[in-house]
Amino acid sequence: MKSKKSKDTEDEIIVGLDVGTTKICAIVAQRKENNSINIIGIGKAPSKGLHRGIVVNPQKTIDSIKEALAEAELNSGVEIKSVSVGIAGHHIRCIQSSSTIGINNPDRVIQEEDIKRLMETASLIRIPSDTQIIAVIPQEYNIDGKDGIYESPVGMFGVRLEAKVNIITCLVSSIDDLSKCVRSCDVDIDDIVLEPIASSHSVLDETEKKVGVAMIDIGGGTTDLAVFKKGVLKYTAGIGIAGSLVTSDIVEALGISEEEAERIKREYGYALISEILNDDEISVDSINRKAPKKTRKSILARIIQARMQDIFELAAIEIRNSQIQNELHAGVVITGGGSLIKGTKELAEEILGMEVNLGIPTGLTGGLIKEVESPIYATGVGLILHRIKNMETGIQMSGGSSGKKRSQLTAKGLFSKVKTWFDEL
Repeated sequence: MKSKKSKDTEDEIIVGLDVGTTKICAIVAQRKENNSINIIGIGKAPSKGLHRGIVVNPQKTIDSIKEALAEAELNSGVEIKSVSVGIAGHHIRCIQSSSTIGINNPDRVIQEEDIKRLMETASLIRIPSDTQIIAVIPQEYNIDGKDGIYESPVGMFGVRLEAKVNIITCLVSSIDDLSKCVRSCDVDIDDIVLEPIASSHSVLDETEKKVGVAMIDIGGGTTDLAVFKKGVLKYTAGIGIAGSLVTSDIVEALGISEEEAERIKREYGYALISEILNDDEISVDSINRKAPKKTRKSILARIIQARMQDIFELAAIEIRNSQIQNELHAGVVITGGGSLIKGTKELAEEILGMEVNLGIPTGLTGGLIKEVESPIYATGVGLILHRIKNMETGIQMSGGSSGKKRSQLTAKGLFSKVKTWFDEL
């Protein structure tokens, strides 16, 4: 029987639900009165109903989510009633837009209502009928010809206000399918967050975001990229190659089971052949369970390196697409389970031509923090930190989970999203 907490305690419980292609992870946190954040429970389950971040088998997805939530409830001793969910995939798009409005107040002081109207105008763009806007992120403001304004212009004087924004879109079916699966597990959704944004909360600090940094989150089904400058998200993209394809390559090349391929990838794998010090022989279980096969670390590394090289070459293209690749003074941070293969950092530096660091979740103060101090939990921890930031600013979830088709967020929802980015500057 689950232990019951008081209502006051229940109000402080925050759950991040990372619904990935290879694993489902639920992390339960408790925010204390002194604003400390304790991890009190973790639940994991194999993900069996997604492909490259998209739900392809709803029932299997529901079963996997239920398994992770049940373990997290048992581990934490609390009943999970709502979660913050991450969304990712190669269907995520970043569109640049701009808008201009006139300030019609008698005193010409820019007010929050003007920013709201500006964002509404910026979001009136043509997008495919099967996509919807999930975030509108202001990049820069211009008041009466004065540019270079990166913080909220509320309170400033002017008659003409212009903004450059990034509009993030995703497939309607993807966000609705994911929402339905989560709600079918008898939990509400607090928020649906773009996973690169969530991960950035846990592995990037504000200085990195201001001076310029690219984050590459190598998951199981997709690799997510996010580029930050001046404290805001400048560009994001999804790459349909990630850790599961590395495992599949090992399966095909060595003729072994997926479980065995995953095991030797973790234990003996290298993403860069030159990083191998001792080219030892590896014993690998065969599929027919007869005599084990033999291979070498260098052979395994050749398989892994070929696919990891593809990931970073595509990431390099997306970083160039951000048009600020020469302004990333903090370099690149890699995170996610795929970043744990030995030699990944060195391969990334070789291909990207800049400093690369491993991103490990931070921002927690107690509880099971040692258990989540791994790139594997970057998104789950980030979802918790994102939710807490929204709670502090009074921002609620804005669309994306009702199950109805929408091509755009409501004006109120868009403005709430925009206010989030003001607070992060």
